[in-house]
Amino acid sequence: MFPTVRHVLALAPVRHGVPRMLAGAASLDRAVRWVHVAEVPDIATLLGGGELVLMTGIGLPTDDAGLRAFVADLADVGVSGLVVELGRRFTGTLPKVMVAAAERRGLPLVELRRATPFVRITEAVHALIVDAQLTELRATEEIHQRFTELSVEGAEPGDVVHQAAALAGCPVVLENLSRQVLAYDTAGESAELLLDGWEQHSRRIQPAGRTAYDADSGWLVTTVGARGQDWGRLLLRWSNELSGSDPPPTRLTILVERAASTLALGRLIRRDAEGLERQIHRTLLTALLDHSRPVDEVALRARALGVALERHHLVGVVVRFRADDGGAEAGTEAAQARLRDLAEAVGQALRDARLTGLTSALDDQAVGRCWRCAASTTRSGHCPRSPRRCAGYGSTPDRPAGPVPAGRATRADRAVRARRHRGTGAPPGRVG
Repeated sequence: MFPTVRHVLALAPVRHGVPRMLAGAASLDRAVRWVHVAEVPDIATLLGGGELVLMTGIGLPTDDAGLRAFVADLADVGVSGLVVELGRRFTGTLPKVMVAAAERRGLPLVELRRATPFVRITEAVHALIVDAQLTELRATEEIHQRFTELSVEGAEPGDVVHQAAALAGCPVVLENLSRQVLAYDTAGESAELLLDGWEQHSRRIQPAGRTAYDADSGWLVTTVGARGQDWGRLLLRWSNELSGSDPPPTRLTILVERAASTLALGRLIRRDAEGLERQIHRTLLTALLDHSRPVDEVALRARALGVALERHHLVGVVVRFRADDGGAEAGTEAAQARLRDLAEAVGQALRDARLTGLTSALDDQAVGRCWRCAASTTRSGHCPRSPRRCAGYGSTPDRPAGPVPAGRATRADRAVRARRHRGTGAPPGRVG
């Protein structure tokens, strides 16, 4: 953080000049980005905002209108304050018209009643500024190091959000595009107050750009996503009680962007790793359906994946997009992403049901799932569970994971069993 006008006035070189505050006391917490010494009346055209201007006033206009215009120009450009040393141009005190103009514009105006070498003031202030910049740099380096470690470790979203809140000292919330909270850390504050009415509150936070600060709500927001596919937002609540309406420091902007990148990368890594597993699953499912590999080899490779198929009843289910679902055109990247999401939903539904099996896309519109029935084998070679209980879970794009219609499950089951029976001679519904 840069030093403020208040901090500068407390420095020894400034106190040596016996400073007196004449106007703009309410703006003493403005940040001082640089100190500039000038004596020309049109200095405002050379400034960029955030400067503390030092002068003796020897070059200022002699008329009241000129002094008002000088103060107005400084205020318009956004300087942090104006410090004028008495003795060379002004004696006793600064002109009342100058003080009134500064007070009207909220510009801190300070007079130095004793001669003070300006170089000592600039050295002291610039030392504070450089120190603040080094502190910011060190904090940024720590941010990059922490989130790089989390990326390498494959940290879960909750861990990333917790680390972001710990580094910022502020509450952090991760939400999806439906305004549903995926993870959060209150940074010691009340979770009830933070999340109460979150969906409605979140919809009112609409800053411009991928990363921006919404001053009305006090939230710093960045979009989470990669490869052109955004899937959420990361929000950090900036407590700006000390800085008024000033935006959060650059360090926090870097933090939320780095955290968002870590979340997006983690999701890509998990999706890519699962994509490789899905490819193997698809190979084995295809082999079961078209008998392109011996059943013993399929069972062996499945067992290596942690899916034991031997001497178990198998249930097959095909989940397709509805015919009236106006989805993306087949073969496009959007269609592939949609099918991948469907495969993930089906796989997650089966994991939630604690069922072990193979899951993969079968074509551009369907996902297949073959799993072993947890029930024990009977002498008749049939699963003692009903088809509805064995095929208990599934998913469609327009419906969360839930029961799969029993008729669909049993038809797919019969098709898979019939093909296997014709090619291997094994009892229907069993391998090995």
